[in-house]
Amino acid sequence: MARIFTINFTYENVPQTAMIAVRDTPFFKEYTISMLPSELMLQLPGNKIISTGPNQLVFANATLDESTELMNEILRAVAGHLQTTTV
Repeated sequence: MARIFTINFTYENVPQTAMIAVRDTPFFKEYTISMLPSELMLQLPGNKIISTGPNQLVFANATLDESTELMNEILRAVAGHLQTTTV
């Protein structure tokens, strides 16, 4: 069963909100971002974040070299919601 929560973060001094749906798979947890303005979604490598273990949140289709301020803000907001994972 999927779980859904919202995150709040600030990007370029503008408050933002997004909805996150959580799905457990045998190998990782998958977090799907939605309800984010389209101009911000276009700046992301995709709408999926995965966690393969404690303290590990990454965008599914990105490398560490591709990390942007927007990606980091979203990952921090998700980690803050989870309160057991840090970025």
